[in-house]
Amino acid sequence: MRFRGLGIGVSALFLISGGAARAEEKIHELRASPTTVHRGFFDASLKPVLTIDSGDIVRLWTTTGNPRYFESLGVPKEKIPPELYAAFAGAPGEGRDDHTLDGPIAVRGAEPGDTVEIRIRSIELWLPIAGMGIRAGRGSLPEEFPYSRDRVLFFDPAKKAIEFAPGVVVPTKPFWGVIAVAPPPSMGRVPSGPPNVFGGNLDNHDLQPGTSLYLPVHAKGALISVGDGHAVQGDGEVGMSAVETSLKGEIQVVLHKDMHITWPRAETPTHYMTMGLHEDLNQAAKIATREMLNFIVETKHMPRDDALMLMSAAMDLHVTQIVDGTKGVHAMLPKGIFQPPSR
Repeated sequence: MRFRGLGIGVSALFLISGGAARAEEKIHELRASPTTVHRGFFDASLKPVLTIDSGDIVRLWTTTGNPRYFESLGVPKEKIPPELYAAFAGAPGEGRDDHTLDGPIAVRGAEPGDTVEIRIRSIELWLPIAGMGIRAGRGSLPEEFPYSRDRVLFFDPAKKAIEFAPGVVVPTKPFWGVIAVAPPPSMGRVPSGPPNVFGGNLDNHDLQPGTSLYLPVHAKGALISVGDGHAVQGDGEVGMSAVETSLKGEIQVVLHKDMHITWPRAETPTHYMTMGLHEDLNQAAKIATREMLNFIVETKHMPRDDALMLMSAAMDLHVTQIVDGTKGVHAMLPKGIFQPPSR
């Protein structure tokens, strides 16, 4: 079955994706280093640090935490992982540099109008140190916090939990806050803070292993960047920071030449997901809702008004984040509601 136009359904992408991958999967490794990262921006003119074919797997090591940031907070050098010193060699400033992004990764044959599917195969905590903070006059309650504050958190990655305070233990749920393709060349160099049609700083904690993220291609090669590791983050990211840390994991990239979408979409093992991004939270909710409505009509062949009523009964809207300028809402529709008709 072939879908036309700008509203390609996620299930269509998912079902066809197996045939798009090559029979033999090649595995690449990409470690954060001064020559393999860019910080704080996206730009279609960036030269790729790695070029892959559709179906290839990339093992990633992403870093968060300029050593000078940790040193400025009183952390002894011997407690800062040497991997961070190597990755941030020559990096300016004393910021945490959450958006230290591996890439860009070029996909051979990718052209504007195509779609890339990024299959998240695994994500794990890597280094045992994280940073977190609030910024004066920013976040969801700027009027209540006119000051900045930073914290350093140490943890054992194997325990998959972080002691946030005495008697307060938060289970980890690692994910990459930033997964992006290059923006349209006409946009030039854009900051990596606000997400957009190219993905970017989605801060979506439901992008877990087993999930496929679909992004529309805007530049030759797609030019994929990944980073901004989070050990855990709640929906909304209300304080403007997750538990920011270094991660390792694997992605598989599949190119879809004859599929066209306008906004990031995803499919988890249990749900279909659409995303809305806008400075106005209400408009972000509308975009996510309309994208799901289009998806149901196109892939399940339901009348549009029935689809809207189904969504009101079964779909959840999540406030992805409200602190990145461009706010995010993602809609989640359970797959299990679609069953063979009863006789």
